[in-house]
Amino acid sequence: MVIKNNISILTMFFIGFSFNVVAQRDTLITQEVEVVKTYNPTIASADKINDMPVINEGEQQKPTFNYSIYSQPVYSNLSVNAIKAATLDLQQSTNNGFGLVRAGLGNYSRPYGELFLNSRNTNNTIFVLHGKHISSSGKLKLKGGDKVKAPFSENEANMFIKHLYRQSVLSVNLNLEHNSFNYYGYPLYSIPSVLKAENQKINYFGKKQAFTRGGINISLKNEDTNTNFGDPLFDFDFIYRYFGTKTGQREHFGEFTTDITKPLDKGVLLLNLGATYVLTDKIYNSDLHGIGRRQQTWLTVKPAYYVGNETANIKVGFNVWYVADKDKKNQIRIAPDIRANFAPVKEIINIYVGVDGKYINNHYSKIAYENPFVNPEHDVINTFEKLHFYGGFDGKLSAKTNFKISADYSKITDKPLFYLLNHNYYYTEAGLSHKVSIFDNDFEVLYDDMDVLKLNAEIYHAASRKVDLLISGNYFIYKMKTQKSAWNLPDLEGKISLGYKITEQLSVAADVFLIGTRKALVIEALDNTEQYVSLLNYKSYNLNTVLDMNISADYKITKKISAFVQLNNLGFRKYEQWFGYTVQSFNFLGGISCSF
Repeated sequence: MVIKNNISILTMFFIGFSFNVVAQRDTLITQEVEVVKTYNPTIASADKINDMPVINEGEQQKPTFNYSIYSQPVYSNLSVNAIKAATLDLQQSTNNGFGLVRAGLGNYSRPYGELFLNSRNTNNTIFVLHGKHISSSGKLKLKGGDKVKAPFSENEANMFIKHLYRQSVLSVNLNLEHNSFNYYGYPLYSIPSVLKAENQKINYFGKKQAFTRGGINISLKNEDTNTNFGDPLFDFDFIYRYFGTKTGQREHFGEFTTDITKPLDKGVLLLNLGATYVLTDKIYNSDLHGIGRRQQTWLTVKPAYYVGNETANIKVGFNVWYVADKDKKNQIRIAPDIRANFAPVKEIINIYVGVDGKYINNHYSKIAYENPFVNPEHDVINTFEKLHFYGGFDGKLSAKTNFKISADYSKITDKPLFYLLNHNYYYTEAGLSHKVSIFDNDFEVLYDDMDVLKLNAEIYHAASRKVDLLISGNYFIYKMKTQKSAWNLPDLEGKISLGYKITEQLSVAADVFLIGTRKALVIEALDNTEQYVSLLNYKSYNLNTVLDMNISADYKITKKISAFVQLNNLGFRKYEQWFGYTVQSFNFLGGISCSF
C-alpha cells in the first residue's frame, strides 16, 4: 500500500507540473541530456569532460547537495543520475570575448562573485581561468526552537587547458577549493546549555570546519570512433588530489588509469588498467583502535571483448580489484561486466541489458563530501556491489522528445549508513553533580548488506529553440540484512527542469525537486560513563518529504551586461538535509553580469 501511494503521489506530481508547463511558453537553458545509445567500443566515459569550455552567461546552475546552507535537495548516493561538470563544447563557436564577471548579493548575508577568463578560440588550443566565491553568515532556526549561527563559505579556482592534436585531446585541469562551515545542527529538542558554553569540548556543536582540496588532472582521449584500423587506441587519465581539514586530517589521493582498444578477429579487445594510492592521516584507525593513518594501494584490471554492430552488439568481460592495505589482509574482488544492446529501429529505440559490479573506494574525502557532518576522524571501510543487474530501453518518441525507462537490481555488502549518538553527560557545577542527555551532532557510521531495486523513468522534450523540459523519477526498494531501514536513503526521487526564453532579452528557468521520506537513526546509550557503554537503544525518526522549487531569470540589458536573479526554496520549506540540520528557508540571490 505504501509503495502504491508513493507511486501515485509521484505520478500526480509530474502530471500536475507538466500541465503547468504546457500553459507557459518555451525557454532555453543549457541542459545536458544523455540517452543511452548502442555500445561504442572506444568507451568514451560519460563522467569525463570531453569538450572545450564555452562560457554560457545564461546557464541555470542546478542545485546539488553539499554542506552549503542553501535550500538544496538531498541526493541519494545510489542514484545513477549524477550532476555533471560544467558543459564544454569542442566545436568552434562565435567570438566569446575574453571573459565574464558576475557579482551579486542575497539574503542570509550572502555575497557572490564569479569570474571567467578565456583565450579566444584557436584552431587547436583553449585556455580558461575560473574563480568563484559565495558565502553566508546568516542564522537558522532549528526544530527545537534555537536560532543558531550557520555560516558557510565556498571558494574555488580552476584552470582548464585543452589541446587538440589530430584525433586526440590532451586536457589539463588544475583546481583549488576551500569551503568552510559550522557543525550547527541539533535534532528534535532545544540545545542543552552545556553545549552553548564557550569552548565546550563535549562534542562538535558550534565548532568550525573547513575543507581544502587541490589537485591536477591530466588526460589524453582519442576521439576517433572508427574501429577499422590495425593500431590500438590508447587513452590515459591521471589524477592527484590533496585534501585537508581544519580538524587536522590530511589525504593524498593519486590515480592513473589507461584504456586500450584493439581490433581483434571480428571484434574489439577492450582493456582498462588502473592503479590508485590513498594515504590518510589523523583518523581513528578501526584496525589499530586509535588515532593513526590509513594507507591503501588499489590495482584494477578490466578486460572485455566487444563484437557486433550498431544494430546488435555485446560486450563480455570481468573486473578485478586487488587492494593492499597496510593494516588489513590484502583483498581481491571480482565482478562480471556484460552488456548487450539491440536497436530494432536505429536511433529510435535501443534495448539493453547487462550485469556488472563495483568495488567502491570509500576514501576519506569521498565520505566527507557525501556527508560533511560526519565524525571528522572517520575511517570507513570499502563497499562491494558484487552484482548489479540492469536493463531497459531508451530512444525517441519524436524528433524532439527522448525517453528512458530502466530497472536496476544491486546486491551490496558493507554499505555505510549514518547515525547520531545520544548519551548521558555527567558534570559538576557549584559542587553539585548533574546529568544531561546530549545528542552528538557529528554522524557515526555503521554497515549493512542490502539489496536495492531501482526503477527509473526520464523524458526530455525540446518543443522549440526556446524551451527545454526534463522530467525524471527514481523509485527505490531496499531489503536490509540486519538494519530495520536504509538509514537516510530516500524511497523516491523526482526532478523537473524547465527553461523558457521569453524574449531575446529575458530567459527564465525552474527546477522542482521531490525527495521521499527518509528515516534517521539515533543510537541511545541508556547507561554509560566515558569509558563504558552498557546498554544501547535504537530509535528511528522520520525526515519529512522534500518538495523544493527554484527559479532563476536572466535579463540582457545590453549585449554585454545582464541582470540575474535566483529564487530558491519558494515553498519556504525548512526541511532537514541531515537529521538536525535544517536548511535555509526562502532565499534569493541577485546581481549583474558583464562579458568583455
